[in-house]
Amino acid sequence: MRLTVLGSGTAQPQPDSPASGLLLRDGDVSLLLDCGSGAVSRLQAHLDPRDLSAVVVGHFHGDHFLDLVPLRYLFPWAGSVPRRLPVHIPPGGRPRIDALATSISERAGFFDDAFDVGEYDPDRELRIGDLRLDFRRARHYVPAWSVSVTDRTGHRLVYLGDTGPSDALVDFAAGADLVILESTLASADEDDIERGHLTPSEAIAMARAARAGRAWLVHYPSARRTEIADACAADGDVVRPAEPGDEIEIGG
Repeated sequence: MRLTVLGSGTAQPQPDSPASGLLLRDGDVSLLLDCGSGAVSRLQAHLDPRDLSAVVVGHFHGDHFLDLVPLRYLFPWAGSVPRRLPVHIPPGGRPRIDALATSISERAGFFDDAFDVGEYDPDRELRIGDLRLDFRRARHYVPAWSVSVTDRTGHRLVYLGDTGPSDALVDFAAGADLVILESTLASADEDDIERGHLTPSEAIAMARAARAGRAWLVHYPSARRTEIADACAADGDVVRPAEPGDEIEIGG
């Protein structure tokens, strides 16, 4: 598997990075994990987005799914296409897709002409080509799901998405070749009482506890990249902040 970081930014616009978006390729399979603001524009530098095998959305905050709109506009304006792009969304998300069409002044069924939208069951594995996807509930302000992707040789990527500190997610990511964690906060004092994001030190601690081969940090303000890199370097060479365009071979 080859992972390409399309965006490492947050919901706040960043000068050098889209919001959440990861491109994972394995043979003929190309999978987009999250589709946040600006991700599709960066995706076009790597492949024709219409050739994606599937899109998987972790939760319904705008910086993780709103680029489904420009992605849809790459397809024919009206009428069905020979192959609709599978878009896997969280449980209960179908009404949100319908509402999104209405909010952008498009007709009912606008997304369905180009997308095969389906809600995944977090309690069951999802197969996309030779890849197996498993899900675990994250600790966030809205229902959110982390995803583990395992290839046919057993190598594994875990993308935790937006989450606060969670022992359950440490267990979920245990032993992964690569774990991708968010690093939104400068201090835990910035968060709500019910946690939904991580500081760099919390993300590093979770990666260490999971004994991951490598860990990349995303979902952080670009202005804090050097600060986060310094915190990672002080802990060793396992964890580092990811930037748009970064690539890594998982299990190569």
